[in-house]
Amino acid sequence: MNSSPRKSLAAFALLLGGVSLATQGFAQTTAASSAATDDKVLKLDKFEVTGSYIPFAGTQTALPVTTLDTKAIEATGITTNVLEVLRKAAPQFSGNANLGNSNANISSGSTGGGSQVAFRNTQTLVLVNGRRLSYAPILASGGYQYVDVNLIPVSAIQRIDILQDGASATYGTDAVAGVVNIILKTDYKGMELNSHYAVSSNTGHYEQRSFSVVGGGGSDKTNVTFSAEYTQSDPLFQKDREFSNPSYGTASFGGVVNTRTVPNKYYVLKPGLNAPPAGHTDLATLVAQGIYIPVDSTNLILGLGNEQQYAFNLSNYVTLLVQNKRSSASLNFDHKASDNITVFGDMIYSHTETYSQLNAQPISAVLLADNPSNPTTQTMLVRNRFVEYPRQYFYDTTSIRGILGARGTINEKLSWETAANKNIVKQDYTNANVVNGALRADAVANGLVNLSARQQAPGAVAAAGFFGTALGQATSTLTTYDARVSGELFEMPAGAVGFAVGAEYRVETLKQTADVYSQTNTFGWESATTLDPFDSSRNVSSLFAEVRVPLASAQQNIPFAHSLDLSAAVRNEKYSDTDDPTVPKISLSWRPVNEELLLRATYSKSFSAPTLFNLFGPGGVGFTSALSLDKLGGGTIGGQANARSGSNPNLMPSRSKNYTFGAVWSPKAVKGLSVTVDYFDIKQFDLISTIGSATILQSVETLGGASPYAGFVKLGSFTGTAITAPGQIGNSAIDDVYVTDTLVNIASQHLTGVDLKVDYTYQHDTWGRFDSQVSVGYYSGYKAKTLPDTDEFDTVGLATNFNGTIPRWQSYSSIAWSRGQWRATLGWQHIPGVTDVNGDGEERTPIDIKSYDAFDLSAGYTFGSEWKMINGLTVRAGVNNVFNKMPPFGGGTFSEANADTATYNPVGRLMFIEAKYVF
Repeated sequence: MNSSPRKSLAAFALLLGGVSLATQGFAQTTAASSAATDDKVLKLDKFEVTGSYIPFAGTQTALPVTTLDTKAIEATGITTNVLEVLRKAAPQFSGNANLGNSNANISSGSTGGGSQVAFRNTQTLVLVNGRRLSYAPILASGGYQYVDVNLIPVSAIQRIDILQDGASATYGTDAVAGVVNIILKTDYKGMELNSHYAVSSNTGHYEQRSFSVVGGGGSDKTNVTFSAEYTQSDPLFQKDREFSNPSYGTASFGGVVNTRTVPNKYYVLKPGLNAPPAGHTDLATLVAQGIYIPVDSTNLILGLGNEQQYAFNLSNYVTLLVQNKRSSASLNFDHKASDNITVFGDMIYSHTETYSQLNAQPISAVLLADNPSNPTTQTMLVRNRFVEYPRQYFYDTTSIRGILGARGTINEKLSWETAANKNIVKQDYTNANVVNGALRADAVANGLVNLSARQQAPGAVAAAGFFGTALGQATSTLTTYDARVSGELFEMPAGAVGFAVGAEYRVETLKQTADVYSQTNTFGWESATTLDPFDSSRNVSSLFAEVRVPLASAQQNIPFAHSLDLSAAVRNEKYSDTDDPTVPKISLSWRPVNEELLLRATYSKSFSAPTLFNLFGPGGVGFTSALSLDKLGGGTIGGQANARSGSNPNLMPSRSKNYTFGAVWSPKAVKGLSVTVDYFDIKQFDLISTIGSATILQSVETLGGASPYAGFVKLGSFTGTAITAPGQIGNSAIDDVYVTDTLVNIASQHLTGVDLKVDYTYQHDTWGRFDSQVSVGYYSGYKAKTLPDTDEFDTVGLATNFNGTIPRWQSYSSIAWSRGQWRATLGWQHIPGVTDVNGDGEERTPIDIKSYDAFDLSAGYTFGSEWKMINGLTVRAGVNNVFNKMPPFGGGTFSEANADTATYNPVGRLMFIEAKYVF
């Protein structure tokens, strides 16, 4: 029998009304119970929650943790990538630090085909079953430091816990904004087969497909669960979407020449003409004959005015989304060796292949009048681009991770756990169709190719042999050993005092090799990526402790203190190569009257250690760009100073202070309703960045030894005479000035905002069950400061090169209906409009990026026992982005594709069908 149907329906209507004004999210929160419990006193089993090593009996803690279970993951309609699941279901995963398949253009080398997650666009620790993974190997070439979640099979996941708070006091480095803890399926009984196929209705017919099997079984003592999965998603090209086609931005293509003596004046070969006449003719004559057409260079590059007809469309060969193939397998087991000891382990093997593409290498060469490729009688800058040879980027990555451990009990109040963890990630990098500069110059000089021609004679380019392949290989490893003891220390009037203490030792290694032409000292590829050999390692020793003290309980009947718990944690990490942080955390949970309302607060410090590459990567010595400094006393300082850049072995960990205040309300009067609100405040400082040579030199010229950057400038050499007085740079020869602009701990940022989560479940005997959920992320501030003496700037509500797209708020909403063997889901992703600060057009006037709404719809049916041959089969079909909403224009900040394809899905409408057979 249903209780209080009118109240339930009223609350349900109120929730849906709030969704239409605000939003809804499909995330479940472990801090928010799905329904009010009966007045009976229940004895709950204790278990570990993400963010604490102390076993806890209950559903709500002081820690803000959101959980995505298998139903929430399934409802997104995404089976190929953990990042894409999180970006849809949890709106806090926004900003340019959340990169995956959309990183398919010129910056693809920063992630190497992988997928990086960053809660609140800030450093986030990724765990699997509560333990660390190795960083992606792309770090060895100067790419981002992150854990590649593309290596984790979605079919093997039981749930994803998202801790929305700093947690370095528990887990150590990187747990600044929060923790993503991916829990794999265990204790599975039976077998499950899954298949998924999706196709876009838009040009290019983008496709996704996946197949997986999950199975398990066991006995009273042993349980084994395994999974295997294959997924594939196609590349998507810019030419196949209207928002990214056409795309202009270059004058380096076949048929373009200029004299270099007349500013902004280029000459384009007459349309339809493949090459100018053989021999050498005066340029004016060629123009008079209509062979070359004078054009304005700016208009040609930007595709403006009359020059647009001659401009080069960059979109034809460039990917919007990388091609991604993954084969993976996982294994989990536990074996009860005795009454007090259980041996456990897990293994994940994953092999990914990704591919992205850019246009062919732009080529420009200054050719003397007698060069066979120069059609004129004077020195010319001749440009070309052999379009049939696009630059292709292949990343072949293999990861193997294994854990072996044991856990047990000492007595009724004490338990222990220990484990060893080994993770090896190897990545082969192949960059096809790069240009060997020396061979290309020889081919032009010897007339093997005609650089002035749009198309070469058949076989000419292959015979010239100047296209080659750059190669690299990188390996990242992680080895950890950990042990901990937890339990109860003693009894207090309000209950037992819980504790956990432990230690961890880990070793990280990072290594890279590359072909000789990719290395700095022997670099031979034109405009390709520099890859230098790199080999480094570090070890880290950690000690941690945690205590939970119950100050009041319901049994004590203390007014306004139904329950009150205080928790504290501390962790020290001792690094072999940098400072050794010690960070604390304090949390408080308080139920003033009853179980319906929980108030909570946390304070913590967190940190992120500098990367091995930032500490010990290759540095560079050369010259600054052309200077134009204000000389003390008047005049200008020009020329170029000597400059040193790159890594810095003296870097320290960046640090942060985190505060959260929240409330969880689960009223008994409205069964099934739970509302969670959490305020967050994150202050980061000592972030790693560079100052800029011009900024350093100007400050030292003006302030002398009083400049905060005085130590970075010397005279005579990089370790030479210090600057002591203003004006010394201006009174010295600029080529005798040496500036060090390596990485330093210099920047800071401050994030504040509120997270809202609403869950409502309504069960009706006739209508079925309705699960309606809301997740909203709101920023009140996202302020950054790049230098101590510069102004703070806020990027909330803006699209910038600094943080990407940071909406003031965004949300994901869903309502799921189930009745008998039927189930249907409606989802809604809403992103409000933002301002593109880099604007559009020559003036770069800021423009508005429009709001974005995408709706998902799916329905499924599970065949029951009445269908003997297919009992246990579930068939589901759906459409993601039903109304085919495309990314809004943002061509200022996102000039490569004219839109932020990481925030807004470029696929458009995606229809899918899937089948799951359980037996």
